[in-house]
Amino acid sequence: MPFCSNCGNEVKDNTKFCPNCGNAMNKESEPTSTPQNNNSGINCPKCGSIIPFGNTVCLNCGTPLNQESNTVAIILGYIGTILGSLFIPLLGIIIGIISAIYLLTRPSKSAKIHGIIIIIILAIIVILWFSYMSYVNSMRSYYYY
Repeated sequence: MPFCSNCGNEVKDNTKFCPNCGNAMNKESEPTSTPQNNNSGINCPKCGSIIPFGNTVCLNCGTPLNQESNTVAIILGYIGTILGSLFIPLLGIIIGIISAIYLLTRPSKSAKIHGIIIIIILAIIVILWFSYMSYVNSMRSYYYY
């Protein structure tokens, strides 16, 4: 069995792309468009061939799979941060920090951008809450003394 020249992963003889990193194993061969129907994997969105479960790229055409959708984490991050900060500030800050850390550790560039936006929203909320609490304390000391 040959090995991938990019990552060193052992690959089958007729494999065109490394299942681990997507590196082309045979540069002169072109991908074929032969969709298969099999329950041993999922269909490639580009060429329709079967991609065995556990692979991150199509073995036929090298298309990487987008296996992770961060939509739920992004929405919960925004809603939890804003609503939590309005009603229970500490809870909102905790939810925002957890969701921002989760999004920043994802490989998706858009997830990282949303993680940074949530951190900026958290910073603004913390500044507003400290400003509001300082104002309330100054008014309290003004009226009670």
